[in-house]
Amino acid sequence: MSPRTGFRNFRASFQFKLFAIFTLLTALMAVLFGSAYIVTEIREQRAYAGDRCQLIAAHLADTIRLPLYAENRDTLLQIIRETARTPDFHGVTIRTNDGRVLAEIHRPVSRSADELLSKTAEVRSTPLGSSPESAIIGAKNPMGTLIGTVRLDLDTTDLKARTRRLVTAACATAFLFWITVSSICYLALRKVTRSFNALMRGLESMLGGDYAVRIAPAGNDEPGRAAAAISRLAASLQQREEENRLLQQKLVDAMRLEVQNEKTRIMAKLIQTNRMTSLGLLASSMAHEINTPNGAIKLAGQQVAKTWKSAIPILDRVAEEEGDFVLGGAVFSLVRDEVTKATEVIGRCSERIEKVVQDLRAYNIGGQGDVKDRVNLNQVVSDALTIIRAHGRRGNIAIHNKPYAELPTVIGNRYQLEQVIINLILNSMQAIPEERNGTITIASGYDSAKREVSLAVMDDGKGFSAEIMSRLMEPFFSTRMESGGSGLGLYISNFIVTEHHGLLAFESEPGKGTTVIITIPIAGGGTTPGPDDTPGHEV
Repeated sequence: MSPRTGFRNFRASFQFKLFAIFTLLTALMAVLFGSAYIVTEIREQRAYAGDRCQLIAAHLADTIRLPLYAENRDTLLQIIRETARTPDFHGVTIRTNDGRVLAEIHRPVSRSADELLSKTAEVRSTPLGSSPESAIIGAKNPMGTLIGTVRLDLDTTDLKARTRRLVTAACATAFLFWITVSSICYLALRKVTRSFNALMRGLESMLGGDYAVRIAPAGNDEPGRAAAAISRLAASLQQREEENRLLQQKLVDAMRLEVQNEKTRIMAKLIQTNRMTSLGLLASSMAHEINTPNGAIKLAGQQVAKTWKSAIPILDRVAEEEGDFVLGGAVFSLVRDEVTKATEVIGRCSERIEKVVQDLRAYNIGGQGDVKDRVNLNQVVSDALTIIRAHGRRGNIAIHNKPYAELPTVIGNRYQLEQVIINLILNSMQAIPEERNGTITIASGYDSAKREVSLAVMDDGKGFSAEIMSRLMEPFFSTRMESGGSGLGLYISNFIVTEHHGLLAFESEPGKGTTVIITIPIAGGGTTPGPDDTPGHEV
């Protein structure tokens, strides 16, 4: 077993889960206690530094009372020079009660405001000095007149360095504590879960079909009794497996005698099933391969549509100012609306591809498409003809659309029905020989007595014989197999129409053309035409 596989198995084990829980709890405890210790020590050190600064400032204020009252600058400078011998001293400023500076000393090293600790003490004309306690807490003597103030600045660089050392030492201690406790927990859990590992190895062997394995009990505790029970179960399963093997052999021999006469029929069904399975796998693969470029086409189409929409006002203004011009090899006034329609066609075709792929996947896994929308077949025909135009049309074929003016809606999936209509129109186009002109007529209708709508696709192509007509709905049957036909177009179309509770019927005569009629029940309670009825037009 490779190290990677061993680590993967260990990570999925119960031992690892317990170890992870103990490790996380230990780390949390170490972080909490370490943080509490660090915060407490930092607060105490800062409080100590503040009290010390306040005490020195109060002592200095008591010392300079008389020289400050007499405004003796020399004496004041001498006193603050003695104070400057303090290791963390940075500066002292002595002012009178009216704000005049009588003496001031600062070390040449510049420090920012957050690196200094400053305290200011008042100098009053009291005969007695303040006590250290009152100086620390900042208590003021109500007696005496304010003579001036003394400001003391201490450098906290050393304090911050001590704080960093404290944080480093605390983190190192917490980390060592975490490592030590985690190691002890790992050793303890490894010993505790040893019996469970033996049980798991035995169960894995049995899962692989080796019922001859026996687990030696490690003791009379719960894991030991479980090991003995599993060993007895393995012996029972081994005996039953042997019995089942003998019985299965007898059944196979009996079935072999019975199925000899039906071998040919069964093999034919197996071949058909294999072809359908291959078709399902191919459909899944195609759906995956189509989705990626279709997504790129959809995003690109949206970007082109957005860009063209923004560019139209500019191009219109240029055309108004400078006259019509050539854009992409064509006159702008002619291609202006065509490009807009082309971007719309890109979006609709991309959405249709996406819906077809979704339906293909749903059909492949045994699901059904969404057939709960109200659909107007006139609009579906119009969209299908738009796609036919986008794909290119044959110049010798005229397509006439004759919609029923007040066509009720049906309940269905417009994309699936659009796929059916496109398949029928393409089949009619391919049935018309290339050497002559042809006509395709699409007509919708409504039978109020039967409460169903109909759609007929008629062509004047080659038509079909009665023998071919009887096999049109079979999968993998096509009269154009040598030219790339799959034999699935009409099979899928018939399936879609059947899912819509409709009927797909054919009328054909060799040399006179073919008529395909789709009939679908109308939506319950709705006989009004849809909002997107379109007038008849030619393609």
